[in-house]
Amino acid sequence: MKQWMLKQTALAGVVGLCAAWTLAGQAGGNPDRLRTYELDIFGPTEKAAVQQAAMHVVRSAIGEFYCSDEMLMARTLLEHYVEKYHQRFFASQAVLSRRESQGMVYLRVKFILDVAALEKDLREKQFFYKPKRRPILYVTVAETVDNVAGTSEPISRGAIQDALSQMLIRFEPRVIFPPASNVDLTKNEQQLIAAREAAQRAGVEVILTGSAALKQTRAKRIHFDDYTFFDVRTSLTLIRVDDGQVLGTGVYEAEAGNTDKTAAGKVAASRAVTRVLQDLVPKFAERWERTMTDNADFQVMVVGVNVTEADIVQDRLATRLSGAEVYRRSFFEDVAVFNIYYPVKEARPAERDRIEQVLNDMVSPRLKIAPTKNEKQIHARRVS
Repeated sequence: MKQWMLKQTALAGVVGLCAAWTLAGQAGGNPDRLRTYELDIFGPTEKAAVQQAAMHVVRSAIGEFYCSDEMLMARTLLEHYVEKYHQRFFASQAVLSRRESQGMVYLRVKFILDVAALEKDLREKQFFYKPKRRPILYVTVAETVDNVAGTSEPISRGAIQDALSQMLIRFEPRVIFPPASNVDLTKNEQQLIAAREAAQRAGVEVILTGSAALKQTRAKRIHFDDYTFFDVRTSLTLIRVDDGQVLGTGVYEAEAGNTDKTAAGKVAASRAVTRVLQDLVPKFAERWERTMTDNADFQVMVVGVNVTEADIVQDRLATRLSGAEVYRRSFFEDVAVFNIYYPVKEARPAERDRIEQVLNDMVSPRLKIAPTKNEKQIHARRVS
């Protein structure tokens, strides 16, 4: 059984919207502190099923914190932390019903979670951070010269850093990841995870990684001088550090010649990476501003979905809200948060009614609207 709650708040000088699908409501207690969840679960033993359900409840509650101007860092560490300490955040839990069938135990379980205690603890452990409007990038590039992997500082990494400086994009010049800077992190999942963790410790929010293949193509005599020509094919990808999401990819190939062989390679590399970044960075900067910061007209949170369902929600919002751009801010456990941005402010709905209508249409006719005393909230429950 699922429920969603829609509330309206002041956000960055405009009216903000935050909609949340939550498991079985928020009955009883202080709604700002205690939250009630009822789940139907099953497992090989009652203990195992209840433990998995308890961790899911805590992770789902954590996902709702993304409906704000803050984010969560060190997700891998956070997962381990929740697994070890999740029980400390429950005010109570009880098994409401139990049956056994074919070696499995089926339960209905009720949890009352102390959300305020959970948030306080995560803040004390410094899991929260506020994304920068101008994020810091870390650069890694796997470079080859005539199909041989380089063992020293890649020419292309220096060219990328020079190009970023010209674009006024901040980057971390130190080697913060142990395998140095000559790796393509898109090719190794475990290396990417380790690099993301290192980046977060260094205060870096985005990784720019990829490959550069330098090849000597020809030698030619021009005006009595001998020129060497190099071709460089560069592929670069921007990756969000906190969740590993790809933010953009670009590829370009360039050629340059020079009487100095080393200079020819540097010029070709510079041309290739500059062209890629000229296309990649402006789109990234705009998307970052509208995805990660609080510069949004509305914010929608959906709970109780998987990644595929979250994509469907995003698509429905984008296609049914005229003039709107929809960006997925986060996905954590079963919680997706979207920022809704209107480039033309005159197109922005004066009220929240249109967004409510789109959300309601996704589950109708099985959605029943229930009255509430709080005029800023609407509670809706699936009735089938």
